[in-house]
Amino acid sequence: MCEYEFVFVLDGISLDDHDAVQSLSEDLGALVSTFHGVPRMSVSGEGKNAVSAALAVVKRAYELVPSMRIVRLDRELVGVSDIAELTGRTRQNVTQWVRGQRHDGVPFPSPEAVVGRSLVWLWPEVDAWLRGLGLDDGLNWPTRDEMTEIDWGLRNFRAIRLNLALHSDGADVRRVAGHLAEHARTNPEFIRYLLVNPQVRDAGGKYTVFVCSPGNEAVDVFRRLDSFSHPVVLATVNGKWIHALVMESGEEGDGETTELVPGMTVRDWLGMIALSPESEFTVASGGGTARAATIAARSPMDLVGA
Repeated sequence: MCEYEFVFVLDGISLDDHDAVQSLSEDLGALVSTFHGVPRMSVSGEGKNAVSAALAVVKRAYELVPSMRIVRLDRELVGVSDIAELTGRTRQNVTQWVRGQRHDGVPFPSPEAVVGRSLVWLWPEVDAWLRGLGLDDGLNWPTRDEMTEIDWGLRNFRAIRLNLALHSDGADVRRVAGHLAEHARTNPEFIRYLLVNPQVRDAGGKYTVFVCSPGNEAVDVFRRLDSFSHPVVLATVNGKWIHALVMESGEEGDGETTELVPGMTVRDWLGMIALSPESEFTVASGGGTARAATIAARSPMDLVGA
């Protein structure tokens, strides 16, 4: 775990919202301020990377102040004068760095934009460059790519609502359901997975995820999946991973169909899907006649954190 620094642009909050500002300060150690009338929140957070750390902070901030909106990361642009002030060096020294005259090897970062007649740079990139001179601020900032990922996550953060259906009340099923609820709030990979599979949403707009144990009877799980009126995500634990698939019901056609029989487990079913990902699956009725309904597994993904 590593600690990262963030500056978020806010909406729906002001410095006059004393309770909200105090809550963010006491719980997250956040500093809420304004810059040209725009509220900002400076805060640190821990995570395995900057993206997970940022989204964990966002999750907690929304729990504390639900009426607030976290718009995006502030890009923290700096000019020559700013860099000189932050490093304790002269403007001339900084200008020489920019021109490549005082530091051999790694070139100075490319400017981000021109403001007026002056160049400005992204502070996290400048800070990373200054680390080679021992002049950085000692903090960990998200990279440019991580900033893009965080902003993407912010745009979709409140759009993801889960309809978690549990096949049983087993401890592993409840544990996976809890992890999935967390992933839907903080894991960009899982959020993106759901967004590109809108067919799994129910009438209320929630993404339906059916959670089962790998040891559950495959036939029983098939029948539960077939009872939904729309495709759903099937999720189960696979070692240290959560394995997810979009399960789509349909009518038996001319494609390859594999029958699930009593005694098979979900683990067996997943193995069959891995061997024949294009297959459709069906079950036999009580009289032994294969029924018309089929289920096809699509869009597999694995998530760390089971």
